Amino acid sequence: MYDIEKAIFKVKLELETITPEEIQRWAIEALEKDPSNDLALEICFLSTPEQVTTYFNQLSRNLFNTGLIKESVNNFLKDYVEKHLELVKSQELLFPFLQKLLALSKAVENEDLFELLNYYDDQFYLSFEGYTPSEPDDVFKEFINDLKDFLSTQI
Repeated sequence: MYDIEKAIFKVKLELETITPEEIQRWAIEALEKDPSNDLALEICFLSTPEQVTTYFNQLSRNLFNTGLIKESVNNFLKDYVEKHLELVKSQELLFPFLQKLLALSKAVENEDLFELLNYYDDQFYLSFEGYTPSEPDDVFKEFINDLKDFLSTQI
């Protein structure tokens, strides 16, 4: 459970769905419930939000290599994408969303997701720059459909 929580916190920080301060508050509350919680103890020794961020950024990618952790992270990723996909309605919101997912899929070594996202990153670029006859809205609709299909079958 310790490594799963650690991996989920790392992913949440990457996706900016949690702040270092929230992790510090979680650690204090977790210690009140269970004084032997190793992760909470480690986090409580980090005195600033920057130290919390550094701690999670320095975690090895090997953390994601076990089946249960990979499954937990992928389930979180699926929930994140499903919730945020509906909010992405413009180019200004699309690129940060896509870049976060690309970085995260690489970090958790989900090559299939990375390849799908990378393909659409290229398609969006070509479409917005006019190098392809596809309109950005058409590429966006295809992207949403393919991402939803991928999430329902792969993760």
